[in-house]
Amino acid sequence: RTKERAASDRRHELELEKQELSGSVRRIRERLENEWGRPLDVLLEEAVPVDGEPEELESELEDIVSALERIGPVNMLAVEEHEEESARLEFLTEQRSDLVEARDDLRSAIREINKTATELFSETFENIRENFRMTFLRLFEGGEADLWLMDPDDPLESPIEIHASPRGKKTQRIDLLSGGERALTSLSLLFGIYLVKPSPFCVFDEVDAPLDEANIGRFIRLLQEFSEETQFVVITHNPRTIEAADWIYGVTMEEPGVSSVVGVKLDEALEAAGAA
Repeated sequence: RTKERAASDRRHELELEKQELSGSVRRIRERLENEWGRPLDVLLEEAVPVDGEPEELESELEDIVSALERIGPVNMLAVEEHEEESARLEFLTEQRSDLVEARDDLRSAIREINKTATELFSETFENIRENFRMTFLRLFEGGEADLWLMDPDDPLESPIEIHASPRGKKTQRIDLLSGGERALTSLSLLFGIYLVKPSPFCVFDEVDAPLDEANIGRFIRLLQEFSEETQFVVITHNPRTIEAADWIYGVTMEEPGVSSVVGVKLDEALEAAGAA
């Protein structure tokens, strides 16, 4: 009986040790799987034998564990996120390439447009300049006038200065001329522009107001000459300008707040007046 009892106690002790070992194995398995993020079976398959003293290997393992802890937890979605970011980077790179190509095409188009615009502007400017000189000479019966580009290297952005020299006076800027001289110079420029591409009609609003009698006559003669191709509508209070017109339109107010327009063909009115 004593032997049976001793054997039973020993068996019980072994059962307890077995349970403790099983618990330790389970805890070790769980710890390894948690630390490495993979099943123990996979870890064992990938394990390779190492050489060295246990103490050295333990120290090296501690260093590796410390380094991993400093790095932080492993992002299991890193590979997937990397693929997504790579795809987005590729998309953005293609978009950038398209934008750069579009930008270069646009710059090329702008250069071509600027080149064409500069050529057209330069040609038109020279024509206006020549017409301005000619018209100024006729209106002033002498003298000189010119248009200057302040920045010839950039004609599209360059300011333009008007210089005029009426007969008997030195060349000066237009703002230094008298009121009548400025008016005639401005008319010379308007007609210089008009001659480049004549229009069916032109409207002048009291442009003759600053002109004296002599200059009124020159202005009228110029209108009469160009009226063969263009109809001029002139708003004026000057009797001589009115007298030179083919048709006269007047605005009257017979009653307060009520305006009426009266039109008269001048030659017919003069004939009727002579017959009367």
